[in-house]
Amino acid sequence: MRAFVAVLGLSLGWLATPVFAEDAAPAPSVDSVYGSLEQMPLTEDQVKHYVASLAEMQTAMGDAPADAAEPDAKTMTKLEAIARKFGFKDFAEYNNVAGNIAIVVDGVDPDTKTYVGADKMIERAIKDTESEKQMSDADKKATIADLQAQLKTATPIKYKGNVDLVLKYYEQLGGEEKPAK
Repeated sequence: MRAFVAVLGLSLGWLATPVFAEDAAPAPSVDSVYGSLEQMPLTEDQVKHYVASLAEMQTAMGDAPADAAEPDAKTMTKLEAIARKFGFKDFAEYNNVAGNIAIVVDGVDPDTKTYVGADKMIERAIKDTESEKQMSDADKKATIADLQAQLKTATPIKYKGNVDLVLKYYEQLGGEEKPAK
């Protein structure tokens, strides 16, 4: 059975939308917007391989039917092959690494590129939504309700070393690029 892992603010193309992972063995898990994500200490190689695989993964996901809740079998075959090509045991391992990266990225302030926590970023999104002038009141109310629900399940980072590692690769992970000199 596949667990549905929602990646809140990760700006990695299709990874900004739901990501799929095989159910993980019982271990430290995050039962929030990330589904049942097993938190794990990331290695630099995992992050490097993940970054290196992004373009191919996005291309493979682009071939998937747009209206599908999960990738079709043909797309999953491509995703599995790409994951292995980039040093992952399978797509489930790749996806778990992606989720662990996402819970860090979701807590990064894009203006300062520092980790402040997902709860702070959700609170900021609530304030931004409240002050939004071009949204209808109904859309504002629905968006704020969704954000407040996410805030209640904001995920604390279990492995603090993941923060420094992900920040090191933040721009390559889709974070805002530094201005050219």
